[in-house]
Amino acid sequence: MRSARQASWTAARLRAAPGGALALAALVLVTAFLAAALPRTVEGYEDTALRDTLRRASLSDRSVTATLDVSYSGVRVGGGSPFQASALARTEDAFRGVVRPPLALDTAQTVYGVRNAVAAAATDPGLPRPTKERDPRATLVSQPGLAARSRLVAGRMPASTSGEREVEAVLTARTAKVMGLRAGSAVRLQDTTGAGLTVRITGIVQPRSPGQAFWNAEQDLLAPTLVSVPGPPGEDPEHYWHFTALIGQDAAGVVLDLPEGARLYWHHPADVGALSAHDVPALRDRLASLSGGPDSTRLRLTTGSPAITVDQDGLAELLGPFVREREAAAPLVLIATVGVGSVAGIVLLMAGGLSATRRRTELRLLRARGSSLTGLCGRLLAESAVVVVPCAAAGVLLALLLVPAERAAVSVLAGVLVAAVAVPALPVRAVVLARRVGPEQRDDLVQTRPSRRRTVAELTVAVVVTGAVVALRRRGTADGGADLLTAAAPVLVAVIGALVLLRLYPLPLRLLSRPAARLRGSVLYLGLARAGRTPSATALPLVAVLVALAVTSFGGSVLTGVESGRDRAATRAVGGDARIDSLTTLPDGLDARVRRVHGVLGTSPVRIETGLSTTPAGTSYDLVVVDPARYAALVASTGIGAPFSAASLEGDGTGPLPAIVSPGLEGEFGTTTATVQASAGATRVRTVAVRDATPAVLGGDFVIVSAAGLARAHPETARSPVQAATALYVTGPRVDGGALDAVARTAASDLTATLRSQERASFTSSALQTGARRVYLAAVAAGAGYSALALLLSLMVHTPQRKSLLARLRTMGMTSRQRQWIAVLETLPQVLLGALGGILVSLATVPLLRQGVDLSALAFSAAEPVTGVSEAVLRTDPLSLLLPSAALVVLACVVLAVQAWLTGRRGEGTELRMGERS
Repeated sequence: MRSARQASWTAARLRAAPGGALALAALVLVTAFLAAALPRTVEGYEDTALRDTLRRASLSDRSVTATLDVSYSGVRVGGGSPFQASALARTEDAFRGVVRPPLALDTAQTVYGVRNAVAAAATDPGLPRPTKERDPRATLVSQPGLAARSRLVAGRMPASTSGEREVEAVLTARTAKVMGLRAGSAVRLQDTTGAGLTVRITGIVQPRSPGQAFWNAEQDLLAPTLVSVPGPPGEDPEHYWHFTALIGQDAAGVVLDLPEGARLYWHHPADVGALSAHDVPALRDRLASLSGGPDSTRLRLTTGSPAITVDQDGLAELLGPFVREREAAAPLVLIATVGVGSVAGIVLLMAGGLSATRRRTELRLLRARGSSLTGLCGRLLAESAVVVVPCAAAGVLLALLLVPAERAAVSVLAGVLVAAVAVPALPVRAVVLARRVGPEQRDDLVQTRPSRRRTVAELTVAVVVTGAVVALRRRGTADGGADLLTAAAPVLVAVIGALVLLRLYPLPLRLLSRPAARLRGSVLYLGLARAGRTPSATALPLVAVLVALAVTSFGGSVLTGVESGRDRAATRAVGGDARIDSLTTLPDGLDARVRRVHGVLGTSPVRIETGLSTTPAGTSYDLVVVDPARYAALVASTGIGAPFSAASLEGDGTGPLPAIVSPGLEGEFGTTTATVQASAGATRVRTVAVRDATPAVLGGDFVIVSAAGLARAHPETARSPVQAATALYVTGPRVDGGALDAVARTAASDLTATLRSQERASFTSSALQTGARRVYLAAVAAGAGYSALALLLSLMVHTPQRKSLLARLRTMGMTSRQRQWIAVLETLPQVLLGALGGILVSLATVPLLRQGVDLSALAFSAAEPVTGVSEAVLRTDPLSLLLPSAALVVLACVVLAVQAWLTGRRGEGTELRMGERS
């Protein structure tokens, strides 16, 4: 009976106020959808990034490979040949029996076979030899399924068995063409006996599908490769051809006669579609167990081969950069998620609080008629649940249907959390308002004094925020260092800002009220008086606005830091806006021709000598010979290293040359003189400055001296190549790259031009970085939307009273413009407080968290790091700092002005009667 009455009461309330119920339903639906879609979106882009990484890699790089080296001593007598296809297949079955999820293998692409462990020299004189002293080298390979995966072009397939000191083989058409072989040719390979092994070519084959794993698991099957080896000192490298011959299945035992014996291999490409990013940690553990753990022991026991091993490279090595990039990017996404989640939670609480505030009279009447707090709370709880729970479920269901992902548990939990926040918001606020039965008392923000409990609570929050910021600065977000507390640091800083501003807010209102009372006009005085009557419980809207603005500006700082880091990395890698390098020295007149190129503002010729070392410590360094004035201008233009005075490097022409050294050489060079073994001759230098970086050296130690001073010290080589410049650095943000490259090619064939814009374009975002940035932008946009909603909700709290006041003022003869100004001035101080607080909090958040937030994961690829230049830090973005705050102020002014205008059009009687009912 009681439940029936409660259901009837709930239905009556929803019919009485359908607008509020629909608004709450829409808010919960959108919030639940966003909360459920976020983890699925993150999972989706991580899975896509992982699979793209695996698909772009070569077959061997995404494979799990088992190998077994066999020699004559390792072959058991009477145990059967380990080279037979049946023996290889049994080992393959044993390997699959050991493999366990989440490791998923593409069994259709599995390749296994036998090859000689070390390529054997082919001594036939007719084979091509790029370096005459270097014989070609050959590998014999036996893989089951050769006939089915190839098409004969000439000759026949090899015999399945081998003869005495002879074996038959086939070559691919590309191999035969390069090596000058055909069907019927014979190649003699050096073996361990010295008698040699004859490989008779019986046919030429063409792969039916060159992209299959059969032809690509071993990288030398399709075509021969030209191998380079270092030559004698002072001479060019030497080269030789390496080619592969395919032999029959049961003839593989012949490779035991070749040097180092045979190698058996089993390549297992990963099933890319079956791998997920959330399984990567367990997958790496499984691979580690296969290569040197319990699974490795099981594999050896199952196959009966104690020497079989699983390589640690391949798939295991490919996952490393992905894991590092993912772990470094995840905390940044978590920071945005916590921020927008906090704003969304505050907005849900504000919606419930707004509903309870507008129903205050009803709640007091129910209490006066004998309703208990428990019964009242139960009724309101059922009323909220009827609206919230179905909408939260619908939002989660929409996310599950529209955002593809494998796991649903986190999304469902997020929807439950949204419902858990939205359902009790109205009952809890209502109980607080209806707890005391009696006449309503004013609770003006200007007059109310904070209680002791509030002071203790604020101090507790301050301590928690301090701990979170210190933890984030010490631990950082690199290598997955951020947890939930450190991720909430921007939110907690915004909370502290709100508490401080609420403490300070009454002071300017009190100071402005007194002079405003002496003015002849009543607009300013009434506006400030109404602003001072704002209830003291306005912390929630202010916190929501501050958190949203902090998250938005923090997101802008992240994106600005990423772009700035890439710009600095490109400038650091090039050393300027452009650079021209020479293998020897720059030709005469190049500097003058480059300065005539459109967009060039300055040039700096530099001679760089690498590989020098100090004595006796042996520290390696580069010698940089420069024109002091032009190089100082280059340093000032690029910002690489601290600027220096050209006069300090020029010297007075007597004594040791002034030099600028890196910090690594400061201890060895010190304040005394040291000797530099330059190409022009031994030169005494003295340290005049220390710089941690310089445009001409990307990384490592360096010594910078004046070109004119070096010429004076060694006049006998002043015009020789040993003092000529080897690189030309160019400045100018709009350098014509095509013209610069044409000038370099025309001047000499060995010149190469490198543009900063080209280097900057090479810093492309990976799939993981792109997904993380999109999620971050979406979170920032959602935070901005919730901040606008929080502002509107805060304006709606006192809408009936505001309309009633404006109607009364109209009856007193106040013009429409004056009433609009009063409406704006009534709320403008709070809005300005939020906007100004958002700017101040954002300005404080960036320097506080800069040390602990590593943006390198979003700016650079972990797979291809830029050595010495890959650094990205938080940087304040003025646009994201000022634009959201200004937008909120404009939105509030527009809403209030329109509200005042509408009040005038509806008539005084209507608004006054509505104000009485409210």
